[in-house]
Amino acid sequence: MRTFALYDSSKRNRKACAWILYEPSTDEFSLELADWAQPADLPLGLAFYGSLPRPSHGPRMVSPYLTWQWLETRMPPADRDNIAEVLSAHGLEEYYAPTLLAQTNGRSLDDDFLVQEVPATSYRTASLEQPLQAPAELGLLLSRARRAAGLTQHQLAEATGISQPVISAVEKGRQNPTLETMEILAAGCGRKLRISLE
Repeated sequence: MRTFALYDSSKRNRKACAWILYEPSTDEFSLELADWAQPADLPLGLAFYGSLPRPSHGPRMVSPYLTWQWLETRMPPADRDNIAEVLSAHGLEEYYAPTLLAQTNGRSLDDDFLVQEVPATSYRTASLEQPLQAPAELGLLLSRARRAAGLTQHQLAEATGISQPVISAVEKGRQNPTLETMEILAAGCGRKLRISLE
């Protein structure tokens, strides 16, 4: 699962008023409201849900269908005329809603609310002051491996079939690449991908 904290960037202290939960197995987003969130604490499109009574067990949730309707207002649609340019600008090769949401921070001209990806295991208590460290560390490792192999980003792109803008975004820690993408990039640098949890 991938999780994103929703917060009001105009407030001095960042505090998640809700969390957007993405479940890859069903390819669905849902939204969980923070216990303290009232209508005034939420973006206009979600304010109604802040007025609903809290269930006796579990958090207040917004269904996948209604969550997606709201998210569609915060991300460029897949059928947009210039979607290829939008994806390229964010270092993406294909339209994948969770990564696009992470790249754009769910920015909207309608309000000051943003989303930030947070660790799924501790999303309710995750600090919004520090972004996830793994993408930055992964990018640094890839950059070092590429340079050690004597390759430019363009040469690695030619060797792997992964575009240079995507490689650049990964190296800058601006993209959360799939394991398959990292395995291909590692092989392009003459390395093997090893994963560990510390």
